[in-house]
Order: sequence, then structure tokens, then C-alpha cells
Amino acid sequence: MRIKRINSKLNVIGQNVKKYRTKMNLTQQELCDKLDLYGLNLYHSDIYLIEYNKRIVRDYEALALSKVFGISLDELYAGADKDLT
Repeated sequence: MRIKRINSKLNVIGQNVKKYRTKMNLTQQELCDKLDLYGLNLYHSDIYLIEYNKRIVRDYEALALSKVFGISLDELYAGADKDLT
């Protein structure tokens, strides 16, 4: 199976993940710890790869991230449409 990319990126929310993580003053490991409370087991290296658009983000991961950040999925995906042009 070939992995699809958009403008050489594997996801479109990486910048927003980093923005909200730093806004909450969380390290990548602290974000992993909070995600673990939602049953999502990620490593800090996974967060790094997401933030730099080098890892696919599954729908349930995006949902857990929005819950941790206290934002809607629309906010998490804000600005993502610019990658489609």
C-alpha cells in the first residue's frame, strides 16, 4: 500500500499540535502522559514526528489531541486547507 502525501507532508495538523502544546507549556512527554489518560499510548518521538508532519495522524488520535487541548476538531484543523492549494 502506497502512503499518500500532500505537499510532501503526512498530516496537516502538525503545526497546530505544536502550537497548542507550547501554548499549554507542555513538553512532548507531558502531552503523551495526558493522551495516555484517554487511552492513547504515544511516545514523545511520535509527537515530534506529528509536529514535523512526518507521521500520519489517525482520526482517534486527532480526537484525543483536541480533548487534551480543550479545543474543537475544527480548531485543531484550522489552516489545514492552505496545504491543499
